[in-house]
Amino acid sequence: MLAQLKINNYLLIEKLELDFYSGLTVVTGETGSGKSIIIDALMLIFGARANRDIVRIGTLAANFEATFQIDNREAILWLQENDLLDLDNQDSIICRRSIDNNGKSKIQINGHGVTALQIRTLGDFILDIHTQHASITLLRPDTQRKLLDQFCGINDEVENLTTIYRQIQDLSAKLTTATTAMRDLEIRREILSEKVNELTTLNLQAGEWDNLQEEHKQLNNADEVLRELDYALGIVSNSEQSLLSLTNDLHTHLTKISNYVPKLTEPLKMVDSINIELRELSHELNSLAQDINQDPNRLAEVESRLAEIFSLSRKYRLDPSLLPETLASLEQELSQLANDSDLAKLEEQLAIAQAKYNDLATIVTKKRGAGAKDLAKEVTRLLQTLAIKGQFNIALMNSAKPTAYGLENIEYQVCFNLGMPLQPLATAASGGELSRVALALYLLLSIHNPPEVIIFDEIDVGVGGKVAAVVGQMLSQLGSSKQVICITHQPQAASCGTNHLVVSKDEVKNSTITQIKYVKNEDRISEVARMLGGIHITEATLTHAKEMLEQHTI
Repeated sequence: MLAQLKINNYLLIEKLELDFYSGLTVVTGETGSGKSIIIDALMLIFGARANRDIVRIGTLAANFEATFQIDNREAILWLQENDLLDLDNQDSIICRRSIDNNGKSKIQINGHGVTALQIRTLGDFILDIHTQHASITLLRPDTQRKLLDQFCGINDEVENLTTIYRQIQDLSAKLTTATTAMRDLEIRREILSEKVNELTTLNLQAGEWDNLQEEHKQLNNADEVLRELDYALGIVSNSEQSLLSLTNDLHTHLTKISNYVPKLTEPLKMVDSINIELRELSHELNSLAQDINQDPNRLAEVESRLAEIFSLSRKYRLDPSLLPETLASLEQELSQLANDSDLAKLEEQLAIAQAKYNDLATIVTKKRGAGAKDLAKEVTRLLQTLAIKGQFNIALMNSAKPTAYGLENIEYQVCFNLGMPLQPLATAASGGELSRVALALYLLLSIHNPPEVIIFDEIDVGVGGKVAAVVGQMLSQLGSSKQVICITHQPQAASCGTNHLVVSKDEVKNSTITQIKYVKNEDRISEVARMLGGIHITEATLTHAKEMLEQHTI
């Protein structure tokens, strides 16, 4: 739902902050007071064209901000895919737009700069605005299809149909590629096969390259290593003047005088410790010497293996250690290429997918046909209660070719007077008539589905009091499951609102400003009375207004 709207320096508004609530919010005010400001501001936020004339005189920029609390899976998924989701508050969306006095515009979603196309896409998920001149979504063929499918209860079938359709498209593309580029595929397969065979024959194991290099260093320098180790052993233990011999001699001499110098206890312990360390060092050096391999045959084997590995790595311009990983990747590509170029297999898979599509599409068509008749009948009935004495129809027309959603195109048709021919909704309806069609459809279909916010601009224009009361009751009913905002001139509709906003123009310090505020209790009675009686408000008018409001739970 729309939680808050902020407007700064827009036409006659200097600063406005409005909180919004669930249910039906009605917006009223004198003619020319600027009741459409809320709609205009939201349309600007969601990408409508604007120029610098909307910036309040004497200011640098007009600024708009709308905060929404959402529970719309598609909108949240879209935000995630576009890296626009606020991870700390995932059910909140803040949309901003700034238009400076040079006409330059900046748009943001959750603090991230976006394009007008992106914010219009988001708006389609969470908001639907019906004005006297245009409906944002109802005229779109995709919206009309979705509403019908929702009524028919076939959303899952259509989603499966779309999945199969995409499989068909993918298989068709692969089949075309395999057919028209068979020689290229064969050449690529031969190249891959050669590489896989070479790498498989090499059979390089993970870590083998590094181990071979280490072994080669040792084998290639074995004589020098053994000489140095022998020299080191001579210093440590294998000579008359070795360190171990000297420490033994030192220990003997210090022991002779230890009875006379008691403080020699600690130095003797240190000598013992040194003696132990030297013995361990001698043992380690001996072990290392015994492990040194001087086998010239093994050296030749290692050098041959290294040369083999290096030759193939140079051929493929890869680090030798990456050859095992490259083999796995090439094997996977070769396997996929074999599948993609198998014409018989691809043709079989395509035939199976097309059969599945045709079977499911036939079911979808049958359910749509039955549902279209029922929905058209229900909408026609509701329209007649809204002073439209015509007919609503849903035409299912065979498409030129299968689509992602079935075998037919869907078109909403309407005539607004008995005896007149049906015409497409997009060309036949005026603003007020279109809004009433939208109200009937949403009342029948949208209670449990997006959008979450629905706005109507003077949906009750040109109707009498009895019909206006029906419009108000329908809006109130829709408001029990959606957030509905409605601009109205009719007191019968205004009295049905859960919340009531009044727009007025006031002169402050020799300047005209627009103000919007909630009214309750006596102030609301006065506003409904104004709508009933115009300039001269009598006690009877006030009583009538109070009675109208008391008929509805506020």
